[in-house]
Amino acid sequence: MIKQITTIALTTAAFIALTGCSGGEKPAEVKTYKYTTVQVYEKSCIKCHGAHGEGNPAKKTPALNDRTAGEMAEDLYDVKNGGTNQSSGTDHEIMEHNMQKLVDKGYDYDVNSMAEFLSYLAKNNK
Repeated sequence: MIKQITTIALTTAAFIALTGCSGGEKPAEVKTYKYTTVQVYEKSCIKCHGAHGEGNPAKKTPALNDRTAGEMAEDLYDVKNGGTNQSSGTDHEIMEHNMQKLVDKGYDYDVNSMAEFLSYLAKNNK
């Protein structure tokens, strides 16, 4: 009898472990984007921020190639989240306004991928 109970207990424990029971947590959703990061930059960012992320003082657009990838990711996070200013405390009112229009056109992007791309621009075009 004890042998049967032990077998049932071990079988149940193995079943729970193999089915991935993790307290009811759902796996994170993987978001897909219509365009690659480079395509988004080329189609929607380059006209104001320049081919190398240098910015355009005449259009009052800042350089995007003068920060680390981490700093840029914080700024992009703020822009995409309506200027929550949770990370960088910067003011992005114009881009916050334009961001939803860009998303509606399919020009959404992953913040970290865009930050890495802008870091690449900075390193390779100065």
